Amino acid sequence: MGTRAASAASPPDVAYARVRDVCLRFPAAEEKQSHGAPWFHVRGKMFLGFVDDHHGDGRIAVWCKSTLEEQRRLVARNPARFFVPPYVGVKGWVGVRVEPENADWIELSILVEEAWRSVAPARVLRGEVPAPAGPPPPAPKRVTTDANVARAALERLTAICLALPEAVCEREGRHATFRARKKVFAYFLDNHHGDGFIAACVKGDVRDNARLVAREPRRFFSPAYVGPRGYLGIRLDSKRVDWKDVAARVEASYRSVAPGRAVRRGRG
Repeated sequence: MGTRAASAASPPDVAYARVRDVCLRFPAAEEKQSHGAPWFHVRGKMFLGFVDDHHGDGRIAVWCKSTLEEQRRLVARNPARFFVPPYVGVKGWVGVRVEPENADWIELSILVEEAWRSVAPARVLRGEVPAPAGPPPPAPKRVTTDANVARAALERLTAICLALPEAVCEREGRHATFRARKKVFAYFLDNHHGDGFIAACVKGDVRDNARLVAREPRRFFSPAYVGPRGYLGIRLDSKRVDWKDVAARVEASYRSVAPGRAVRRGRG
C-alpha cells in the first residue's frame, strides 16, 4: 500500500515522454534518477532535468543548462513559459514549462541541443560517438503515492499538531511544516524526492532513532537531510498506523522546541 505506477495518461507523464524523446536522441545522452527526478547527462555532465510540481510550484517543467545572458533574455521575453529555477538558476540554467497543452517542442529541442553541446566532449561533438538508433529505451518506473491515503494522513496529522498551543501549519505543495513560534517540530512528507513514502517526521534522540529504524524498518526510517539532525521518519501509509504513538512522538517533539509558556499552556 502507498505506492503505485503513475497513470500513463497523466499530463506529467505525457510531457516526460516527449522530453525523454528529445534528450535521448543526442549521442552519448543518458538518463539517471537524482532525488526522485530524471536528469539527462553526457559523460556524467548534466544538461537537463525534468521536474513535476517541484516543492509545490505547480509547474511541469525542465531545467535546462544555458547561460545567464540567454536565461535573462528568455525570461524577459516570455515569463509565462520561462523562469529562473532554484539552485541552478544562479549558474545560468533556465526553467521551461512543458505542460502538454502549451509546450513549444520545437523551441525546446533547440534549447536542449544547445545545452547538450555545452557539456558534450569534443569526441562526441565530432561525431565519433554515433547517435542512438531507434526509439529511446523504456523509461524507469516513476513512483507516486496514493492521493487518498496522503490526504487522510495529512488531515489526521494536522489535527494532532494544531491541537498543541501556538502551533501553525505551513503548506508547500504536497508537504506541510508544523511550527511553534517559528520552530519546526514536525513535517508531513508525501513522496519526498520520489521515496514513495507518506510520512511524518518528528524530532527525537539520534541514537534512539537509529535503534527504532533498525528494529522496525517498515515503520520508521531516517529522513533525507534532517535525519542526522535528530528527525525520525514515521510511515503513515502502512495498513495499520499507531496514531496514539504518532501523537505521543509529535507532542514530545513539540515540547523539545516550543517556548516554555506554550508548553505550560498545554499542561494546563
